[in-house]
Formats: sequence, C-alpha cells, structure tokens
Amino acid sequence: MITRAPLNRSGFSDVDHTSDPAAYARRLDDTGAHEFWRMVKRHALTLLKVREGAHLLDVGCGTGDEARSLARLVGTTGRVVGVDAGVTMITEARARSAGSHMPIAFYHGDAHHLDFPDRTFDGCRAERVLQHLDDPRLAVAEMVRVARPGAPIVLIEPDYGTLRIEGADQAVTDRILEHRRNHFLSGTIGRQLPRICKENQLSGVTVRLFSLAGTEIAQEKEHLIVSKYAADAQAAGAISETEAATWLADLVDAGTKGQYRRALTVFLVSGRKP
Repeated sequence: MITRAPLNRSGFSDVDHTSDPAAYARRLDDTGAHEFWRMVKRHALTLLKVREGAHLLDVGCGTGDEARSLARLVGTTGRVVGVDAGVTMITEARARSAGSHMPIAFYHGDAHHLDFPDRTFDGCRAERVLQHLDDPRLAVAEMVRVARPGAPIVLIEPDYGTLRIEGADQAVTDRILEHRRNHFLSGTIGRQLPRICKENQLSGVTVRLFSLAGTEIAQEKEHLIVSKYAADAQAAGAISETEAATWLADLVDAGTKGQYRRALTVFLVSGRKP
C-alpha cells in the first residue's frame, strides 16, 4: 500500500511522489549527524541487545545507515534486513552498501504488511517511521509477528503533541503547533507506544523520554526550523502572512533576551515478544 501525502503533510509519508525525493535522503543525513539523535540511537542499540549471528530487521530503514551499523555487529553469520516504502530510499541504501560485503539486504515494502514469515528475526527496530503511517498499530503488530519469541522490539518516535515554542504570541503559536502536529499522519504516536506495546503483549516494556530542545534562534538551523513551521502554517491558511512575519520577529526578539525556547519530547519504547 502506498500512502499519498495530502497537501501540507510530511513528504516522508510518500517520498517517491515529492518534487525532490533526493532531498529527503539529504535530510536524513542531516538528522543522523545531529548529536541528539546519535545519543538516542546509542540508547536504542543497548535495548536491541545485538549479538553475533543475529538476524535483525530495520523498518523504515531510509538510506540504510543504521542497518549498516547493525550489520557490522552481527558478523558474517548474522543478517540485517532493511525495509522502506520509498524506492528512492532503497535505491540509495543499496548504492551506499555496494561492495561492502556486509550481511545486509534492502527491500522495498510496506510496514503495514511485512513480506516475511512469522518468527524470522531476533530483533526489530523502527525509528521516526510510525509518525508517517496511516496505521502505526498495524505496523507494530507486523514487527511483533515477524519477531522470534524473546526478540526485542525497539521503537523511537517524537510526539508532536508535546512540541512547545516560547517567545511569541501564544494564540498564534498554538495554531502553528496544531498545524505542525497535523503535518504528520500520526503526529502523537510517541505517547501511544507504551499502550501499543502492551496491546501486543510485549513483556518488560520500558519507556525513556528525551527532550530535543533549541534555545538559540540566532543559529541558522534553529531559525530555519521555526521559519518552516510558520511558512507551512501560512500555506495551509492556519495563520496570515502578517501573523507569520510578526511571530518570527517576536521569536528573534525573545532570543536576544534569552527567552526563546523550542522543545519536543521523543519516546524510546521497547519490549520483548513473549
């Protein structure tokens, strides 16, 4: 099943039908280089408990960076499989892995319907994928199905219902944040993960929360982030052009006074298949 991203929805829901699919691969590279996400990945790796000879699944593998990291750990007797709905991503993942001789394979597929037999993998992970799906519960159920008994299921998702920005008119901010939350097919999936894991009868469910925060709007990347929030909200008709300009100016002014802050909670949830 291909999910066509509606107007003003995240292009990651259907990368192949965006105007510049390669741009999304570059965005994954930028995010992967961010120390915050590197830190979260390290915590996730400890929960996955990778061992030599393990067979692992990375759902929504993107360009395959994490799958390649796992392949280095499972050794020649192990295997890592990456699945992604984007042909662009799978093509790039295969290109980046060409000639590496690592025990790794990439497949174009749908997280809602994984094309693997029951009890195939010793561990499964998904990072920043469920937010882009129509039915993230079904995707988690599929990961549990293809996992072997005792296998860890590790999930990493932000919750855009927790997004907060301080420094400008609260009423305008609320409309921008509402639009940002609705920018994703499942924008509040983070908080739902513990319940979904328990619904799938996973044992030993653990929940770790991380705060992704920005306090320096003068930094180019931070300014670009909030500028995109305002532009997207304006394009959707949630705020006016004047409100967008005033909101950004107020944030910049708040930044000069040390009163600007943007924060988002990221959920790292794991459990084991019974």
